[in-house]
Amino acid sequence: MRIDRLRAANLRCHEQVELAPNAGVTAIVGPNGSGKTSLLEAAHLAMHGVGLRPTSDNRMIREGSPSLGVLLDGTTGDVAARVRIELRPGARTAQLNGEQVDGRTLRSAWATVTFIPDVMDLIKQGPAVRRLAMDRAIEAAWPRFEEHGRTYRHAMEQRNAVLRRIRRREGSEDELDPWDAQMANSGALIVEARERLIERCQSLFMERVEALGSPLPGTLSYVPAGPASSTDLLSALAARRREDLDRQTTGVGPHLDDLAVRLAGRDARRSASQGEQRTLVLAFLLAQAALVLETRGEQPILLLDDVLSELDRDRRRRLVQLAREHGQVLLTATGADGVDALADAIHELAPTQ
Repeated sequence: MRIDRLRAANLRCHEQVELAPNAGVTAIVGPNGSGKTSLLEAAHLAMHGVGLRPTSDNRMIREGSPSLGVLLDGTTGDVAARVRIELRPGARTAQLNGEQVDGRTLRSAWATVTFIPDVMDLIKQGPAVRRLAMDRAIEAAWPRFEEHGRTYRHAMEQRNAVLRRIRRREGSEDELDPWDAQMANSGALIVEARERLIERCQSLFMERVEALGSPLPGTLSYVPAGPASSTDLLSALAARRREDLDRQTTGVGPHLDDLAVRLAGRDARRSASQGEQRTLVLAFLLAQAALVLETRGEQPILLLDDVLSELDRDRRRRLVQLAREHGQVLLTATGADGVDALADAIHELAPTQ
Protein backbone atom coordinates (compact mmCIF):
# COMPACT_ATOMS: atom_id res chain seq x y z
CA MET A 1 0.00 0.00 0.00
CA ARG A 2 1.23 3.46 -0.79
CA ILE A 3 0.03 7.05 -0.83
CA ASP A 4 1.31 8.97 -3.85
CA ARG A 5 -0.54 12.22 -3.27
CA LEU A 6 -2.83 13.61 -0.62
CA ARG A 7 -4.77 16.84 -1.06
CA ALA A 8 -7.27 18.50 1.24
CA ALA A 9 -9.38 21.64 1.18
CA ASN A 10 -10.76 23.41 4.26
CA LEU A 11 -8.93 21.09 6.64
CA ARG A 12 -8.71 22.70 10.10
CA CYS A 13 -6.16 25.52 9.69
CA HIS A 14 -5.47 24.65 6.03
CA GLU A 15 -7.48 26.26 3.27
CA GLN A 16 -5.56 24.14 0.74
CA VAL A 17 -2.81 21.64 1.52
CA GLU A 18 -1.03 18.97 -0.50
CA LEU A 19 1.43 16.21 0.39
CA ALA A 20 3.36 13.88 -1.94
CA PRO A 21 4.94 11.37 0.46
CA ASN A 22 8.14 9.47 -0.12
CA ALA A 23 7.85 5.70 -0.41
CA GLY A 24 9.88 5.43 2.81
CA VAL A 25 9.64 7.80 5.77
CA THR A 26 8.14 11.24 5.25
CA ALA A 27 8.40 13.61 8.19
CA ILE A 28 5.83 16.40 8.40
CA VAL A 29 7.68 19.10 10.28
CA GLY A 30 6.52 22.39 11.71
CA PRO A 31 5.85 24.31 14.90
CA ASN A 32 2.87 23.58 17.11
CA GLY A 33 -0.34 24.75 15.51
CA SER A 34 0.94 24.48 11.94
CA GLY A 35 -1.43 21.62 11.08
CA LYS A 36 0.90 18.62 11.11
CA THR A 37 -1.56 16.24 12.72
CA SER A 38 -4.28 17.46 10.35
CA LEU A 39 -2.48 15.86 7.41
CA LEU A 40 -2.46 12.51 9.21
CA GLU A 41 -6.16 13.02 9.99
CA ALA A 42 -6.88 13.61 6.30
CA ALA A 43 -5.03 10.41 5.32
CA HIS A 44 -6.86 8.40 7.98
CA LEU A 45 -10.20 9.86 6.88
CA ALA A 46 -9.54 8.81 3.27
CA MET A 47 -8.49 5.26 4.19
CA HIS A 48 -10.93 4.56 7.04
CA GLY A 49 -13.88 6.86 6.49
CA VAL A 50 -13.30 8.46 9.91
CA GLY A 51 -10.66 10.74 11.37
CA LEU A 52 -8.06 9.80 13.95
CA ARG A 53 -10.63 10.55 16.64
CA PRO A 54 -14.09 9.82 15.20
CA THR A 55 -15.97 11.89 17.78
CA SER A 56 -14.31 15.05 16.51
CA ASP A 57 -14.68 14.57 12.75
CA ASN A 58 -16.79 17.71 12.33
CA ARG A 59 -14.04 19.74 13.98
CA MET A 60 -11.77 18.86 11.07
CA ILE A 61 -13.76 21.26 8.88
CA ARG A 62 -12.11 24.65 8.61
CA GLU A 63 -14.00 27.27 10.60
CA GLY A 64 -16.44 29.14 8.39
CA SER A 65 -16.38 26.50 5.62
CA PRO A 66 -19.41 24.33 4.81
CA SER A 67 -17.41 21.19 4.03
CA LEU A 68 -14.04 19.47 3.95
CA GLY A 69 -12.74 17.68 0.87
CA VAL A 70 -9.95 15.09 0.70
CA LEU A 71 -8.43 13.46 -2.39
CA LEU A 72 -6.01 10.56 -2.02
CA ASP A 73 -4.17 8.90 -4.92
CA GLY A 74 -2.21 5.76 -4.25
CA THR A 75 -1.91 2.02 -4.68
CA THR A 76 -3.53 -0.82 -2.76
CA GLY A 77 -3.56 -4.46 -3.74
CA ASP A 78 -1.11 -3.54 -6.53
CA VAL A 79 -3.89 -1.51 -8.16
CA ALA A 80 -4.05 2.26 -8.52
CA ALA A 81 -6.73 3.74 -6.28
CA ARG A 82 -8.32 7.17 -5.90
CA VAL A 83 -10.37 8.09 -2.86
CA ARG A 84 -12.55 11.19 -2.60
CA ILE A 85 -14.12 12.22 0.69
CA GLU A 86 -16.50 15.07 1.39
CA LEU A 87 -17.26 15.76 5.01
CA ARG A 88 -20.10 18.03 6.10
CA PRO A 89 -21.51 18.51 9.61
CA GLY A 90 -23.43 15.32 10.30
CA ALA A 91 -22.81 13.78 6.87
CA ARG A 92 -20.08 12.41 4.66
CA THR A 93 -19.70 10.83 1.24
CA ALA A 94 -16.89 8.58 0.05
CA GLN A 95 -15.86 7.39 -3.40
CA LEU A 96 -13.32 4.74 -4.31
CA ASN A 97 -12.33 4.86 -7.96
CA GLY A 98 -15.46 6.82 -8.77
CA GLU A 99 -17.94 4.54 -6.97
CA GLN A 100 -19.83 5.45 -3.81
CA VAL A 101 -18.63 3.29 -0.93
CA ASP A 102 -18.97 3.08 2.83
CA GLY A 103 -16.29 3.11 5.51
CA ARG A 104 -16.10 -0.68 5.67
CA THR A 105 -15.14 -0.82 2.00
CA LEU A 106 -12.38 1.72 2.54
CA ARG A 107 -11.06 -0.18 5.56
CA SER A 108 -11.06 -3.41 3.56
CA ALA A 109 -9.03 -1.75 0.81
CA TRP A 110 -6.50 0.01 3.05
CA ALA A 111 -4.67 -0.97 6.22
CA THR A 112 -3.02 1.51 8.56
CA VAL A 113 -1.15 1.30 11.82
CA THR A 114 -1.65 4.49 13.79
CA PHE A 115 0.13 6.07 16.73
CA ILE A 116 -1.37 9.11 18.43
CA PRO A 117 -0.32 10.24 21.92
CA ASP A 118 -3.54 8.76 23.34
CA VAL A 119 -2.30 5.29 22.34
CA MET A 120 0.00 5.46 25.36
CA ASP A 121 -3.15 4.73 27.36
CA LEU A 122 -2.94 1.16 26.04
CA ILE A 123 -0.97 0.10 29.11
CA LYS A 124 -1.83 2.79 31.65
CA GLN A 125 -5.61 2.68 31.39
CA GLY A 126 -8.24 0.00 31.85
CA PRO A 127 -9.14 -3.14 29.88
CA ALA A 128 -11.52 -1.31 27.49
CA VAL A 129 -8.55 0.49 25.88
CA ARG A 130 -6.68 -2.78 25.36
CA ARG A 131 -9.75 -4.58 24.00
CA LEU A 132 -10.15 -1.81 21.44
CA ALA A 133 -6.46 -2.07 20.52
CA MET A 134 -6.80 -5.82 19.96
CA ASP A 135 -9.89 -5.40 17.82
CA ARG A 136 -8.36 -2.62 15.70
CA ALA A 137 -5.33 -4.85 15.10
CA ILE A 138 -7.58 -7.75 14.09
CA GLU A 139 -9.55 -5.54 11.70
CA ALA A 140 -6.34 -4.40 10.01
CA ALA A 141 -5.14 -7.98 9.53
CA TRP A 142 -8.52 -9.61 8.87
CA PRO A 143 -11.00 -6.90 7.73
CA ARG A 144 -14.08 -9.14 7.93
CA PHE A 145 -13.74 -9.28 11.72
CA GLU A 146 -15.47 -5.90 11.92
CA GLU A 147 -18.80 -7.58 11.10
CA HIS A 148 -18.52 -9.95 14.07
CA GLY A 149 -17.71 -7.12 16.45
CA ARG A 150 -20.68 -5.10 15.23
CA THR A 151 -23.04 -8.08 15.55
CA TYR A 152 -21.87 -8.80 19.10
CA ARG A 153 -22.23 -5.18 20.24
CA HIS A 154 -25.73 -4.95 18.79
CA ALA A 155 -26.83 -8.19 20.46
CA MET A 156 -25.40 -7.09 23.82
CA GLU A 157 -27.12 -3.69 23.61
CA GLN A 158 -30.45 -5.41 22.86
CA ARG A 159 -29.93 -7.94 25.65
CA ASN A 160 -29.20 -5.16 28.15
CA ALA A 161 -32.30 -3.30 26.98
CA VAL A 162 -34.40 -6.43 27.60
CA LEU A 163 -32.85 -6.81 31.06
CA ARG A 164 -33.98 -3.28 31.90
CA ARG A 165 -37.49 -3.90 30.54
CA ILE A 166 -37.82 -7.06 32.62
CA ARG A 167 -36.73 -5.13 35.69
CA ARG A 168 -39.53 -2.63 34.97
CA ARG A 169 -41.96 -5.58 34.51
CA GLU A 170 -42.37 -4.66 30.84
CA GLY A 171 -40.76 -7.79 29.35
CA SER A 172 -40.26 -11.51 29.86
CA GLU A 173 -37.16 -13.65 30.20
CA ASP A 174 -37.79 -15.58 26.99
CA GLU A 175 -37.03 -12.34 25.11
CA LEU A 176 -33.42 -12.86 26.16
CA ASP A 177 -33.06 -16.18 24.31
CA PRO A 178 -32.39 -14.90 20.77
CA TRP A 179 -29.93 -12.27 22.01
CA ASP A 180 -28.13 -14.86 24.15
CA ALA A 181 -27.76 -17.07 21.08
CA GLN A 182 -26.47 -14.20 18.94
CA MET A 183 -24.02 -13.08 21.62
CA ALA A 184 -22.76 -16.65 22.06
CA ASN A 185 -22.18 -17.20 18.34
CA SER A 186 -20.51 -13.87 17.58
CA GLY A 187 -18.71 -13.83 20.94
CA ALA A 188 -17.03 -17.15 20.20
CA LEU A 189 -15.75 -15.74 16.90
CA ILE A 190 -14.35 -12.71 18.72
CA VAL A 191 -12.55 -14.88 21.26
CA GLU A 192 -11.12 -17.03 18.47
CA ALA A 193 -9.90 -13.94 16.60
CA ARG A 194 -8.27 -12.42 19.68
CA GLU A 195 -6.55 -15.70 20.51
CA ARG A 196 -5.26 -15.91 16.96
CA LEU A 197 -4.08 -12.29 17.04
CA ILE A 198 -2.00 -12.70 20.19
CA GLU A 199 -0.64 -16.07 19.09
CA ARG A 200 0.49 -14.57 15.77
CA CYS A 201 1.78 -11.33 17.33
CA GLN A 202 3.69 -12.82 20.26
CA SER A 203 7.01 -13.55 18.55
CA LEU A 204 6.69 -10.45 16.35
CA PHE A 205 6.20 -8.35 19.48
CA MET A 206 9.11 -9.88 21.36
CA GLU A 207 11.47 -9.30 18.43
CA ARG A 208 10.48 -5.65 18.16
CA VAL A 209 10.79 -4.98 21.87
CA GLU A 210 14.40 -6.14 21.58
CA ALA A 211 14.98 -4.24 18.32
CA LEU A 212 13.80 -1.00 19.96
CA GLY A 213 16.59 -1.34 22.49
CA SER A 214 14.90 -2.87 25.52
CA PRO A 215 17.28 -5.04 27.58
CA LEU A 216 14.24 -6.79 29.10
CA PRO A 217 11.89 -9.14 27.21
CA GLY A 218 8.27 -8.17 26.60
CA THR A 219 5.34 -10.57 26.25
CA LEU A 220 1.64 -10.42 25.42
CA SER A 221 -1.13 -12.69 26.65
CA TYR A 222 -4.85 -12.71 26.03
CA VAL A 223 -7.01 -12.73 29.16
CA PRO A 224 -10.56 -13.87 28.27
CA ALA A 225 -13.36 -13.09 30.71
CA GLY A 226 -15.52 -16.06 29.77
CA PRO A 227 -15.74 -19.34 27.85
CA ALA A 228 -14.32 -19.67 24.34
CA SER A 229 -16.93 -21.88 22.67
CA SER A 230 -20.39 -20.69 21.67
CA THR A 231 -22.01 -23.57 23.58
CA ASP A 232 -20.19 -22.76 26.80
CA LEU A 233 -20.78 -19.02 26.42
CA LEU A 234 -24.49 -19.63 25.91
CA SER A 235 -24.56 -21.71 29.10
CA ALA A 236 -22.68 -18.99 31.00
CA LEU A 237 -25.17 -16.34 29.86
CA ALA A 238 -28.05 -18.50 31.04
CA ALA A 239 -26.38 -19.19 34.39
CA ARG A 240 -25.90 -15.46 35.04
CA ARG A 241 -29.41 -14.33 34.18
CA ARG A 242 -30.51 -13.71 37.73
CA GLU A 243 -27.39 -11.68 38.53
CA ASP A 244 -27.61 -9.83 35.20
CA LEU A 245 -31.24 -8.98 35.91
CA ASP A 246 -30.23 -7.52 39.27
CA ARG A 247 -27.44 -5.48 37.72
CA GLN A 248 -29.30 -4.75 34.45
CA THR A 249 -26.19 -5.44 32.42
CA THR A 250 -24.47 -8.45 30.85
CA GLY A 251 -21.69 -9.75 33.11
CA VAL A 252 -19.97 -12.39 30.97
CA GLY A 253 -18.50 -12.34 27.48
CA PRO A 254 -15.63 -10.93 25.41
CA HIS A 255 -16.73 -7.35 26.11
CA LEU A 256 -14.94 -7.87 29.46
CA ASP A 257 -11.71 -9.40 28.11
CA ASP A 258 -8.24 -7.94 28.66
CA LEU A 259 -4.76 -7.99 27.17
CA ALA A 260 -1.84 -8.51 29.56
CA VAL A 261 1.41 -6.75 28.62
CA ARG A 262 4.44 -7.83 30.61
CA LEU A 263 8.05 -6.75 30.81
CA ALA A 264 10.45 -9.37 32.18
CA GLY A 265 7.42 -11.32 33.38
CA ARG A 266 5.94 -8.45 35.42
CA ASP A 267 2.75 -6.48 34.71
CA ALA A 268 3.94 -3.50 32.67
CA ARG A 269 1.11 -1.35 33.96
CA ARG A 270 2.53 -1.52 37.48
CA SER A 271 6.25 -2.10 37.02
CA ALA A 272 7.35 -0.49 33.72
CA SER A 273 8.54 3.11 33.52
CA GLN A 274 6.91 5.55 31.13
CA GLY A 275 9.77 5.07 28.67
CA GLU A 276 9.48 1.29 28.89
CA GLN A 277 5.72 1.49 28.37
CA ARG A 278 6.25 3.61 25.28
CA THR A 279 8.67 1.02 23.92
CA LEU A 280 6.13 -1.77 24.53
CA VAL A 281 3.33 0.16 22.81
CA LEU A 282 5.51 0.92 19.78
CA ALA A 283 6.59 -2.72 19.59
CA PHE A 284 2.93 -3.79 19.61
CA LEU A 285 2.14 -1.39 16.76
CA LEU A 286 5.10 -2.58 14.68
CA ALA A 287 4.10 -6.19 15.34
CA GLN A 288 0.66 -5.34 13.95
CA ALA A 289 2.28 -3.91 10.82
CA ALA A 290 4.28 -7.11 10.34
CA LEU A 291 1.12 -9.17 10.82
CA VAL A 292 -0.71 -7.17 8.13
CA LEU A 293 2.06 -8.10 5.68
CA GLU A 294 1.69 -11.78 6.65
CA THR A 295 -2.10 -11.87 6.35
CA ARG A 296 -2.77 -9.45 3.48
CA GLY A 297 0.40 -9.82 1.45
CA GLU A 298 1.31 -6.12 1.48
CA GLN A 299 2.61 -3.63 3.96
CA PRO A 300 0.29 -1.15 5.68
CA ILE A 301 0.73 2.60 5.91
CA LEU A 302 2.05 3.85 9.24
CA LEU A 303 0.65 7.14 10.58
CA LEU A 304 2.75 8.26 13.55
CA ASP A 305 1.82 11.48 15.34
CA ASP A 306 4.34 13.02 17.73
CA VAL A 307 6.00 9.65 18.21
CA LEU A 308 9.59 10.87 18.67
CA SER A 309 9.23 13.58 21.30
CA GLU A 310 9.84 11.45 24.40
CA LEU A 311 12.47 9.12 22.94
CA ASP A 312 16.22 9.51 23.28
CA ARG A 313 18.40 9.73 20.17
CA ASP A 314 19.11 5.99 20.01
CA ARG A 315 15.43 5.02 20.38
CA ARG A 316 14.46 7.54 17.70
CA ARG A 317 16.96 6.04 15.28
CA ARG A 318 15.85 2.50 16.06
CA LEU A 319 12.17 3.37 15.72
CA VAL A 320 12.47 5.16 12.37
CA GLN A 321 14.65 2.39 10.97
CA LEU A 322 12.18 -0.29 12.09
CA ALA A 323 9.14 1.66 10.91
CA ARG A 324 10.69 2.09 7.45
CA GLU A 325 10.97 -1.71 7.16
CA HIS A 326 7.25 -2.13 7.89
CA GLY A 327 5.69 0.10 5.23
CA GLN A 328 5.33 3.68 4.05
CA VAL A 329 5.59 6.01 7.05
CA LEU A 330 4.09 9.46 7.63
CA LEU A 331 5.18 10.96 10.90
CA THR A 332 4.88 14.38 12.48
CA ALA A 333 7.74 16.04 14.30
CA THR A 334 9.15 19.36 15.37
CA GLY A 335 12.57 20.60 14.40
CA ALA A 336 13.79 19.72 17.88
CA ASP A 337 13.22 16.00 17.29
CA GLY A 338 16.28 15.64 15.04
CA VAL A 339 14.18 13.99 12.38
CA ASP A 340 16.02 15.63 9.47
CA ALA A 341 18.79 13.05 9.70
CA LEU A 342 16.38 10.11 9.99
CA ALA A 343 13.62 10.64 7.44
CA ASP A 344 13.78 10.04 3.68
CA ALA A 345 11.82 13.21 2.94
CA ILE A 346 10.82 16.32 4.87
CA HIS A 347 7.57 18.20 4.33
CA GLU A 348 7.78 21.53 6.13
CA LEU A 349 4.75 23.47 7.25
CA ALA A 350 4.93 27.17 8.00
CA PRO A 351 3.34 28.66 11.12
CA THR A 352 -0.30 29.54 10.61
CA GLN A 353 -1.15 33.21 10.42
